[in-house]
Amino acid sequence: MKKGLLFIALILGIAISGCVGYKTETVVDGVITVEAGRYVNYQFSVPSQASVSGNFTASGGTGNDIRVLILDETSYINWANGHNVSTYYDSGQITTGKIAARIPEGKYYLVYSNIFSIASSKNVKTKVDITYTS
Repeated sequence: MKKGLLFIALILGIAISGCVGYKTETVVDGVITVEAGRYVNYQFSVPSQASVSGNFTASGGTGNDIRVLILDETSYINWANGHNVSTYYDSGQITTGKIAARIPEGKYYLVYSNIFSIASSKNVKTKVDITYTS
């Protein structure tokens, strides 16, 4: 009898674990141009806790640099208006980097900022994915 119950519990456990799947979506993949004094953003939403992963490499200007951020909707609005905000990811002003962040369910903005540059546009080769449970 105990072996039969153990077998049923094992089968149910396998069946239940098979119901939880992971979904990966690409937010951006390619080369983007960010004009001097401007920024480019990509809006995305996740239905559950998610991980954001990716990379970027900037070229152009004297520093070959860019700033990459992940912001929730409230922080994005405040950041776009010049206020200090909390971020889920902030690369700082660098040439190349890896993106790794955990975010809860919600609406987000992936931002490539060149607002610090007065004259130089930047080309950014980048790929960023989000992975969450479906």
